[in-house]
Amino acid sequence: GAPGGHTQDGSQDTSFRWQCVEQPIGKLLFRRFLEGAPGLAAAGALWAELEAFDQCEEAERDAMVKQLRDRFFTPGRAEHCSFLSAAATPPTG
Repeated sequence: GAPGGHTQDGSQDTSFRWQCVEQPIGKLLFRRFLEGAPGLAAAGALWAELEAFDQCEEAERDAMVKQLRDRFFTPGRAEHCSFLSAAATPPTG
């Protein structure tokens, strides 16, 4: 969207990115929704971990990738995000 949350034609930007990622209150409310919805808590946890990964030091990234893979991408684990496609799975090795 354009700066200020408005599209080029002047209407309000209603995109997911604007409302749930770029706006702090929208992000908080959407995270709380994920945490409280059956079957979506793992998605909320994965989102939080991916944001932490984005901000971590380069030296920590290999260990974090392994933890993310084990926690969210391993079938049978409590927080397995089975809704993600194979293309979203972090590469091994």
